[in-house]
Amino acid sequence: MVGNIKNIRLITIISVLVLGLWAVIHDNISRAASGVDVQIVIALDVSASVDASEFKLMREGLAAAISSPQVVSAVANGKRGAIAVSVVQWSGFTEQELKLDWTRLSTFSELNDFAARIRKMTRRYKDGATDIGGALNFSRELILASPFQAVRSVIDLAGDGPNNVNYSPVIERDRAIKQGMTINGLAVIGEVSVLEDYFVQFIIGGPDAFVEKASDFDGFSRAMERKLIREIGSMFLF
Repeated sequence: MVGNIKNIRLITIISVLVLGLWAVIHDNISRAASGVDVQIVIALDVSASVDASEFKLMREGLAAAISSPQVVSAVANGKRGAIAVSVVQWSGFTEQELKLDWTRLSTFSELNDFAARIRKMTRRYKDGATDIGGALNFSRELILASPFQAVRSVIDLAGDGPNNVNYSPVIERDRAIKQGMTINGLAVIGEVSVLEDYFVQFIIGGPDAFVEKASDFDGFSRAMERKLIREIGSMFLF
């Protein structure tokens, strides 16, 4: 009788240990599946200053950049071998829309499929103002709601002009920085020769923040590719 009780206790202890071990393994698997090296909100300016042909160049340029061999290689060489990306279109006050929700990207196939989704992306706004602060706030909230566990969080804001509505973007920039995020910029210079300096002074911030520039929308794809490679963390820049 005593022996049976001891056996039952032993079996119970083993069962508890096995269940506990399985819970740990399951949790680690779940964490690995949701872990990424960096999560990036790509926020695209679709205000009135961006015409239809420029929007197409921006959309196609982003698709080409995110599926380029160099970006695929940069993703693969990360510690976790994966990134998470979402795409936002923004314009004036309260005009921000999530076009592509958070997606974990690891393989060439996944990056290529995401590029195909970008190419099908329609334009949400076309006659609005330029509310950079609103775009930063929307992007910051997206990062806070992300389902992924990221080593770094980046807001990647692309635009062709300064803020012209609502309050200064500095307020939202500083708010994002305080929450551990980095804001990088892609300035499409065009006729605004001081735009890169404007991005530096009023928009970017956080660890390792930088501005990439394109002289016009024809150069958007190349600039975005360089920017993504740098944000993902590859040492191979060109």
